[in-house]
Amino acid sequence: MKFTAHNEIVMEKFASMIIERIEQMQASDWKQGWIGRTIGGSPVNIEGNKYQGCNVFWLMMDCAMQKWEYPIYCTLRQANRLGAHVNKGSKSMPVIYWDYSITTPSGQRITYDAYRKLMKSEQKQCKVFPFLKSYNVFNVAQTNIEEKHPDKINALKDGFGVEIAKDSQGMYSNAALDEMIAKQTWVCPIEATKTADGAYYSPTRDVVIVPKKEQFKLGTTPEEIYKDGQEFYSSILHEMIHSTGTPDRLNREKGKKFGDTLYAKEELVAELGAARLGQVLGFDKRILNNNAAYCKGWINALREKPQFVLSLMSDVEKASKMILEKLA
Repeated sequence: MKFTAHNEIVMEKFASMIIERIEQMQASDWKQGWIGRTIGGSPVNIEGNKYQGCNVFWLMMDCAMQKWEYPIYCTLRQANRLGAHVNKGSKSMPVIYWDYSITTPSGQRITYDAYRKLMKSEQKQCKVFPFLKSYNVFNVAQTNIEEKHPDKINALKDGFGVEIAKDSQGMYSNAALDEMIAKQTWVCPIEATKTADGAYYSPTRDVVIVPKKEQFKLGTTPEEIYKDGQEFYSSILHEMIHSTGTPDRLNREKGKKFGDTLYAKEELVAELGAARLGQVLGFDKRILNNNAAYCKGWINALREKPQFVLSLMSDVEKASKMILEKLA
């Protein structure tokens, strides 16, 4: 796929965000999470429509890095339409989406909607070229919309919130994942109730192994113990992401040994996928200790080839969607 100069800039923006986040987490001795906070729910525009795909991750990371209170965004035109303005000097965030150039066998250009209405045999005869497009958005904190329309913004804020759920030990508890484990409704078995040396996905057995929850209880304060519970679920999600990549599922190309490029990419897919899912479910995800060694390689790959972000996030979204559909 060819990238326009504008698309190159967008990919560089996204790559630099991940690099900066990794460096921030390194500086905090990995105590910070990928998103940095838990707010519950997905980013929305000023009309209450949810952003889709990898835009969810980028906008949540933007919120964390810029310390915006809520992931509510708008375009300059939307702000103006509400009689508001974007504050001078504000920097925008790109939102990306795919568009298509479609040509019939006779050479006629048609829209994607028209293409979808064709019979499958007719679709196969068309030439379809996907291309990336983007537009810019601003967080509402960069505007005076809340001043102009407080009721509208408050209604959107009410759509966010994290339920504080604890188990008998004071550890974070997630009902959806607990039910999935209890009923074994994932695509492969999840063993998370026995003592184990570590968390991993076994491709040969097609099973996710995670130490029992009590083994994650390492904190000495109520806050630390609560977050230890989040680490338990984050580890489950990380290994579940790995389990989506088998040939009969999403068929991701994986490395064969620790440290090679594809192995490292698969680990980053699992890291970002678990962070993406955790945010939707209401908790944050820190980098796993055994993945800290990959950080230099991840940073180098992103700096050398920012376009790497596109295939990376495509894999993250496919795996995340597969898991969310099972949790629904």
